[in-house]
Amino acid sequence: MVKTPLFLALLLGSLPPAAAAEFTLGRVSAAEVAAVETELPAPAHFLSPLRTPDVADAGYFNRYILKAVDRLYAEYGLLGYDINSILTHDIPYHTYGVIKARRPPLTMCVAAMMEVLLTAYDIYAAETGDYSVFTYLPQRSYERLSVTDIKGHIWVNHEFKAYGTADALINFGMGERRLFERLRPGDFVNINRTTRTGHAVVFLNYIDVKGRIQPSYNDSVVGFKYFSSQGGRAAGTGGFDYRYAVFSKFGCPEMPYKRDCDVIYSQRQDYLNTGTMWMPERWTGVFPSPGPAALKETVLNARFFDGRTTDD
Repeated sequence: MVKTPLFLALLLGSLPPAAAAEFTLGRVSAAEVAAVETELPAPAHFLSPLRTPDVADAGYFNRYILKAVDRLYAEYGLLGYDINSILTHDIPYHTYGVIKARRPPLTMCVAAMMEVLLTAYDIYAAETGDYSVFTYLPQRSYERLSVTDIKGHIWVNHEFKAYGTADALINFGMGERRLFERLRPGDFVNINRTTRTGHAVVFLNYIDVKGRIQPSYNDSVVGFKYFSSQGGRAAGTGGFDYRYAVFSKFGCPEMPYKRDCDVIYSQRQDYLNTGTMWMPERWTGVFPSPGPAALKETVLNARFFDGRTTDD
């Protein structure tokens, strides 16, 4: 594959400034998508093959995200996917009220990310006795879709500079960017595909061409295992489940798991949006400003988040 900088320069030069700054996959051609696709970065090499840089768990919320994934799959897995449904069940927001589900137990991907967060809050508060996760943002922030509501950012809105769950957390002072090759289980990814569709997921592991889990990023990586809601409407065919995402340059190799092929690898965060969540004591209290009066609420792009993956 050709080197990225030349093609990226050509792409950005061929698009008007607004399009280059605020990418919308449906507006660009296949050639332009190919222009920003890049080779996966080489893994870092260290003087001793037995040592790698330590990345402390302290300060990051990953373990609670993973506990939430386990609980949701065990209790609400494969109950069905529907783009117009939100949350598999009503979720109490501590003592402040209840975030009501819409058409449960069906749900879709961006709502799945919000349900993972809310479930992780519940687990964290029960284990630690720290209920600040519920006072940091009001309940309405998980129910409304304006620029000052985190739901409006999780639902993806380019005008809010939100291309995925990672951006939502960053925009509300709750997380930071983490590049793909540095991801850890329990981080967040929003993908774009060459089919002009996308998905919001929890990153679980890197995978090789046979779908085998890799303990860390290395030369064999072709994609990653994730958790989200996708698939068919009928119970057992869709809803909370796992998939194996494969980057488009590797085709769609056979593996004994449900695949999600045609995923674009790019170093641009509007193509592959990646990041992580901090522990609550690190949350900064910096929130988005209301913005101009003309700034509209998020409207979910149902055609983009269609829920279909390769083996559905």
